Formats: sequence, C-alpha cells, structure tokens
Amino acid sequence: MFKIRTMIILALNLVLMFISWFFFKFPHGDEYLILFMIPLIFFIAPFFLKIREMSVLFAVNLAFFVFYYCVGALNVIDIVVLMTLLGAVSGGSYLVKFLNYSFESFQNLDIYKLQYEYNKFLNELENINRRGRKVENELMRISRLYEVTKKLVPSLKFDDLVKELFDFLENNFSIKKMHMMVFDNGKFIYETSKSTGYDDLLKESKESLNSKKIISIAKKNDFNPFILEKEENSDVFNEIKTKSDIFMVFPLFIGDKLFAVLAIEGAYKASFDRFRILIPQIALELRKVELYEKIQKLSIIDGLTEVYLRRYLMDRLEEEVDRANRLGLTFSIGMVDIDHFKKCNDKWGHLVGDSVLKKIAERLKKSVREVDMIARYGGEEFCIVLPDTNKKLAKSVAERLRGSIEANEIKAFDVNVKITTSVGIATFPEDGKSVSVLIEKADAALYTAKRRGRNTVCVA
Repeated sequence: MFKIRTMIILALNLVLMFISWFFFKFPHGDEYLILFMIPLIFFIAPFFLKIREMSVLFAVNLAFFVFYYCVGALNVIDIVVLMTLLGAVSGGSYLVKFLNYSFESFQNLDIYKLQYEYNKFLNELENINRRGRKVENELMRISRLYEVTKKLVPSLKFDDLVKELFDFLENNFSIKKMHMMVFDNGKFIYETSKSTGYDDLLKESKESLNSKKIISIAKKNDFNPFILEKEENSDVFNEIKTKSDIFMVFPLFIGDKLFAVLAIEGAYKASFDRFRILIPQIALELRKVELYEKIQKLSIIDGLTEVYLRRYLMDRLEEEVDRANRLGLTFSIGMVDIDHFKKCNDKWGHLVGDSVLKKIAERLKKSVREVDMIARYGGEEFCIVLPDTNKKLAKSVAERLRGSIEANEIKAFDVNVKITTSVGIATFPEDGKSVSVLIEKADAALYTAKRRGRNTVCVA
C-alpha cells in the first residue's frame, strides 16, 4: 500500500499528463512544454520515495509515452529522450541526496562519537552490574562476608568507597594497617591509608610505605595477590618500611587495567584466602565508581567546547548564591559573546565556526583560576562564574580575557580568523540576589557592550 506522499507525487505526475493530453486534444502548441515539466517531479521524488516506488513512477510515465506514440503525438526518439532525461534528473537528485547526507554526517561526527562513547559506558556499566551479581552469588557460600560487602554497593564516589572498604576490613578482620595505592592508566597517583587500634606502634607511625618497592614486587609476581612474612623477607620489609610481621598485597584489576593496589599490614596469615574471595567484588565496585564518574562528566560537559553545560551552570549558580548568602560573600558572573560569529559561519562554514568556539573555550579556561567556572550558555555565548570576586576585579579579569582573544588570531583548519568578544558583568549582591536577576543584569550589560560597538566590557 502506497504512503500518502507517494500518492501525492503520483497525483502531480498524473495531473501533468492530463494537462498535456488536454493541450494535445485541443491544440495550443504547449503539449510538449507540459511533458518537459514532468522531470521536475523526478527531481523531487527521490527525496520522498523508495526505489520500488520510483520504479512504479517510471513505469507509469513509460506507459504514458507509449500511449502518446500510439496516438501519433511522440515518436521513438522522443520517448528515448524523455526517459533518458527522467533517468538523468532522478540520478542527479539521488546524488544531491547522498552528498547532503554525507555532509550532515561529517558535521555531526563529534556528536556521534560522544553518543557512541556515552552508550559504550552505559553498556559496560550494565555488564559490570551483571558480573557483580554473579560474584555476589558466589559469595553466598560465605554469607557473613557477603552481607557486609553489600555496604560497598551504594558508594558512587571513590573516596566514599575506599572509606567503606577500610571500615569493612577493620570491622571484619584483625588488621593493623591498610593502604590503597591508586593508579591512572597504569601510573601511580597517590596512596591513602588507615590504621586500626590493634597495634599502637603502627598506628602512631607517620612513615609512608615505599610504594615503588611494593609495585616492583607486585610486578615480579605478575600482579597476582601475594603474602610476605618478616622472618623470611626481613630485607624486603625494611625496604617497604613496614613494622608488621605479615604483609599482603592485592592488585585490583578489571580486564587488563590496573586500578589500585590494596596492601594490608598485620593480618592473620589464614585470612589471605578470605581476602582473595573479596577482591573481585572490590574491583568491580571500583570500576563501577569510575564509570559513574565518567557518565556524570559526560552529562554535564558540552561535547564540542568541553566546558560545562547550561543546566549544570544554573545548579552551580544556585549553590553559589546560597553560599554567598550564608557567609556574607560576593561573586561575579560574566556573559561573554563572540562578536559577528554568524558572519564567521557564513564566510568560512560551520566547521571553522565550531573550531573557533572550541579555541575560545580553551583560552577562557586557561585564563581563569581553578575555582572559577566556565559554561556554554548558548550558541556562541559563554558564562564565567568568579567566586569571591567584586565588580572591579571582575571587570579587570574580563578585560584581560577580551584583550587576549583580540590580540591573537585563531587558526581554524587552514584559516586564520580574527575574533573579538563583548562581555557583560553583574555582581552579587549589589546587582541582584537571585540567579535570574543576575543573569538578566549581565545580559543587559552585554547588550550595552554590543551597542557601544562590541569588543568591550560593560558592567551592570
């Protein structure tokens, strides 16, 4: 059954056939002109019809031309010319359609990549949950430990998870001290530790473990869990700088990626196998936290400019207003707009425009403090949040940003683009005590900067 759009195009074709027949029966000399309007239908049709429906359309027109041949209106050459014209026009239309699709796909490549990465994280998180449930089922055979390890599941922040883990180990094992050595892409980052009340000497010791030596020994053991006793390894214990008699190490992996190394001092030797049972569950929980943090980041970061999204900005501004009210502080916001950005897009194309947006965002991030925040507020508009900053200082910061962008051309692909910005500043609480009022005042100041000729900073 043909769809409505098919019937409409077919109806238009039939109308042209009828008009041509009418002019043929009542000669006005225009029947051929009407026939040569039919290719217009074949230029439009490929955008709406499938190949099968196009074949029906070709067949209908061929039948009509053959009918004209039978009544003496066309000869064989006319039919060949008309059918060739219809084929060429529809083929050209398909080519235009393909090129348009390819161009749109190229423009949206970054978005597709981000969506693919986001979906990959979600799928991996689902797989981790399934594997986690499998490990939990295995731990049912040691129900007491299983019930306690479930306390780790709600933790979705790394520091909270490590705290829960340390508390769990302290409450369920005889341990003197615990260490978590954290890695990022195989590189050691930092170590966090906790002492228990089982050994005052270890509890009071401020000397850090020799993490490099521990990692070196773990590497020699192919990063398998291992246990060392002081009697047999006194030199190693001195190098590690541990004062216990038993030292256990458990590398935490997911796949072939090393996330962390858990080191335990002063536990009973018989506990080693019980720890090994828990390690897969602990590793899965660490991976879950990492995936959660990545997904959280993807949900608040703009894929093109890699600054915060507007919805996250609004939440942070509400928090900043609340903090400033409670502590009697001030802060400023700046609305930054790229001057004549539409002309840039029109002249160089959207790919260059996207590159300019990305480079502007990079310059903004490099020019502010770590405590400051940058978000993409709209198409070519950014918002800068400056905590503990009065209006005078905020204007000075904005002038520095504006001057830096003006002074340095942006290289986008093979084009050097001269860009300027306009900035509007509003300060809490003198310009407003709510987020909506502050943004309104900053926007008004930005509008004033635009009216004054752009490439300037105005305050509310």
